Amino acid sequence: DIMKDNVTFVSKFERLIPLANIMHQIIDFRSAFTASHSIGVAESAQLLSKKLGFNKLEARMMYLAGLLHDIGKLSVPISILEKKGPLNNTEFNVIKKHTYYSYRIMSNIKGIESINQWASFHHEKLDGTGYPFAIKGSNLDLGSRIMAVSDVFTALTENRPYRSALSLEKAKEILERMALERHLDMDVVSELKNNMEEVNTSRIRVQELALNKNKQLLSTSFS
Repeated sequence: DIMKDNVTFVSKFERLIPLANIMHQIIDFRSAFTASHSIGVAESAQLLSKKLGFNKLEARMMYLAGLLHDIGKLSVPISILEKKGPLNNTEFNVIKKHTYYSYRIMSNIKGIESINQWASFHHEKLDGTGYPFAIKGSNLDLGSRIMAVSDVFTALTENRPYRSALSLEKAKEILERMALERHLDMDVVSELKNNMEEVNTSRIRVQELALNKNKQLLSTSFS
């Protein structure tokens, strides 16, 4: 149990945060359209988990899971990540595999089993139609449900290759519909709705910092 020796675990865990920040930059900075996605998900998940009763350590674990949730996208070609139109079936199947690769990669790191689940199950759905493992209902723990809502919320409210960011009202409508369809957890969606302005403000702040860092890196001259 990773919580038995709390002091030792916190020390080891905090050392993972700088590495995870580097990893999220490697994952996201491959494309201008994903340059701030993971950190937006991480910030949203961390704040939302606190609202839902997670303690400080658990909330930081959620943050780390958010930074790493798309690590499997390193296997996805840029041409698919930056495609401006709808994905065809073949391209969508390539995208879907990223969660499985995320799970396999993090399975090699002992002691982060919960973080791995929260990160890798963000496309699972309560009705069992999600991926990569079609997990359903009570088999999806609260952390995985929070990550799923945070990922959808961040995706809806940020610019994408095929559309501009949606308004908070439109995002609420989509999240509510997905909850009614048992794709997302209704309680988690309701908590986000109750705190959407706060979560959105923090998400925008960290994503703007990430985008500025991305621009600085791209403008650096090595001549």
